[in-house]
Parts: sequence; C-alpha cells; structure tokens
Amino acid sequence: MRTFTDTLRDGRFALSLGTTMLLAALALFSPEPAFASIADDVNAWLSGVLRDTCNWIFNSQVDVLKGIGTSGVLSASFDQMLGSAGTVTMYDVVHGVWEAAILPIGCGVLSFSFTLQLVKISQKMDGNAAMPGVKEVVFLLVFYAVFLFILQNSFELMQAVYEVTRIAVQRVAGLFGTGSALDLSAVSITTTDDDVAALLGMLVIALVSWVVVVAAYVVALVVCWARAIQIYVMAAFSPIPLALLSQDETRQMGVGYLKNFAAACLAGVIILVLLVSFPIVLGGLNAASAGVPVVDSVVGGLSYALQYLAMCVLLIIALVKSGAWAREIMGG
Repeated sequence: MRTFTDTLRDGRFALSLGTTMLLAALALFSPEPAFASIADDVNAWLSGVLRDTCNWIFNSQVDVLKGIGTSGVLSASFDQMLGSAGTVTMYDVVHGVWEAAILPIGCGVLSFSFTLQLVKISQKMDGNAAMPGVKEVVFLLVFYAVFLFILQNSFELMQAVYEVTRIAVQRVAGLFGTGSALDLSAVSITTTDDDVAALLGMLVIALVSWVVVVAAYVVALVVCWARAIQIYVMAAFSPIPLALLSQDETRQMGVGYLKNFAAACLAGVIILVLLVSFPIVLGGLNAASAGVPVVDSVVGGLSYALQYLAMCVLLIIALVKSGAWAREIMGG
C-alpha cells in the first residue's frame, strides 16, 4: 500500500490538486453569478406576452366590427337582406303583402283622388261643355294613367332606390375596405416599455373594452337589421303614400315618405363610413393627446386606454344616431 508521502510525490496528483485550486480561486474572484440577470429575462418575457395579448385583443375587436361591413347586411341585395328560412324570404313576405293587400288600397286612394279632381273640373265647366274643360279632363286622364303605372310598379321603384345606395356602399368599401388593423405600438407608449404593471393595466382595459366592443357589435347588427326591416316595410306600403302625391292637400305626406325611405337607404352608407373610420380614428389616438402629463408608462397607457373606451362608446352612439343623421341629410 502506498503511503501519503508517496501520493504527494506523484506528479499526476500534484497536477490535479493545482488545477482544482486554480478553479476555486477563479470562482471566488468572479464579480457576480451567471444567473444574476434571470429576473430581467423573466420580466422581458412576461412583458412580451402581455404586449402580444393586448395587441391581439385590440386587433380582434377591429376584426369583429369589420364583419358588419360589405360582407353583411349592408351590401346584401334587396331580396336577400335578411336571408331566408327554407324557400321563403322576408322579401317574399313583404312583396306578397304589397301585391295582395296594399296595392289595392293604394289604387283605391288614387281612384278617390281622381274622382275628386273630376268633380272639381265638372264644377268649372259650363252647360255648353267648353273646350278648356275637356282639355283638363284629358290631362287628368293622362295624370291618372301615369300615377297608376307608378303604383303598380312602386315596389320595384323602391327596390331601385335601395340598389342605388347599395352601389354607394360597395364603392365606399372598394375605396377604403372594411377597416384596417391596429398597430398598438405606434399609438401607445405602454407597448414600448417592459413595464409589467403598465401592461397589466392595459390588459385589464383591453378586457373591459371587449365588453364595449361586443355591445357596439350588437348595436351595429340591431341597427342594420332594423334598417333592413324598415326598408322592407316601407317598400310594402309604398302605394298608399305615393297615391297621396296626386292631391295637393296630401302631397306633402307623399314627399315626406320619399324622404324617409331615401334616408333609410342612405343610413347604410353612413353606418359603413362609421365602421371604416373606427380603426382609423383609433390609430390616430395618442397617449398624450388627452392633456394628461405622461410621467410614466402607466399613466400613458391608461390615458390611451380611456380614449379607446371613449371612442367605443362614441361608436355606439353614432350607430344609433345614423338614421337620424340620414334624415337630417334628406331635410327631414
């Protein structure tokens, strides 16, 4: 058996001992451990996850609102605005009501107006049947024939008015599309800093804004569907107000109907403009534009988020008011 002295004299042992002592000395003189920056790495990773989540939420909200544009009710043809249940559409229902019930009433109103005008002319004529009276009768017959043609084709005439505004909707969508995606990093300083607290606040606001955007989506759908139903019902009852145009005393009622129907059709263009403008306006928001001093990313992020929520609420109000704006445009 080798003694301890013999082991110390062994060159291999001496080399191993010296290497071990050198490594231990280097470890003692190292300025900091290799894992000192792990907290910064975790913070950067968590900030990236929160930032991507906020961007995804906001962009998804814009995509939700895009679905109401030209691919939905606004650009549908007159006979397919509300879809169908089997082989029957609402177009078939209102057209049947127009043809079977309302058109006879409109023709009756027109006949009554014709009779009143004929009585007025007869009172002006003398016993010798003067030529001016006969001339007025001929004009009245032509007038009656023209209005009868209008009543018999009133549903198609209202459909033609709708198709004109539908072309306008398609052209607006062709120019600007149905809305663009949001680049949140370009409008909010929250996404430029790895501040977990600020990004958590932005995430909370993003989740709250989801509720507001869903409400805006529901309001937009309700407004679009209500507009479609209004157009259908007004088209079905068109013979009655159009017949009222034949009398001076009731002509204003017919003119008011035409203005309201045109406004209902025009409201589709206004709704599309609002939906297209929504992401553009959001992209123009700036965290400092609200007048709040941007002392850190938390304040800046909340400033932007509150502006975002305000714009969502404004969108809901604008959608609800789109019909009233259209009537004001038509002088209603």
